[in-house]
Amino acid sequence: MTLAECVGMPVPVGMHDGHERWPLYQQAMGSPECGEQLMATVAVDPDPVLVMAVALAMLGIDRAGRDRWVALAPDEHGRAYATRRAAEHAILDVNGDVPELGPELIATWTDWLQRTLSEVSTVPEVLRLLAEHGRTKRIRGTAAGRGHALRRQR
Repeated sequence: MTLAECVGMPVPVGMHDGHERWPLYQQAMGSPECGEQLMATVAVDPDPVLVMAVALAMLGIDRAGRDRWVALAPDEHGRAYATRRAAEHAILDVNGDVPELGPELIATWTDWLQRTLSEVSTVPEVLRLLAEHGRTKRIRGTAAGRGHALRRQR
């Protein structure tokens, strides 16, 4: 079975063009039953940018397969980046409630992780630390607002 058959889409006319393959990959990313076919298809995709885009997106979707998606990164730099992003997703999985949580640890988190946690975390201490020590004004403001909203709900 092809990936297109798995997701119920016609095979893109311009399969040689990454812009034509991307919608197919997006559809497959939203279909857990097509995960193995997606991985097999992406593993042989000739476009390293497209491979990396799918692998990074799947880190947030396929928890159990994170190591396999990291391994698809096309080079050492890509694998290092994907490894870090996979670790960040593990932190997101627990809403930032990790051992040794404090300003020093938060300073090591990327802007992406800080911003995402400020938007989704439900852990009061994480939001407090981000409100005080977040790298950007946006992160600090979002975390402060969410922390305030959480306190009002209690």
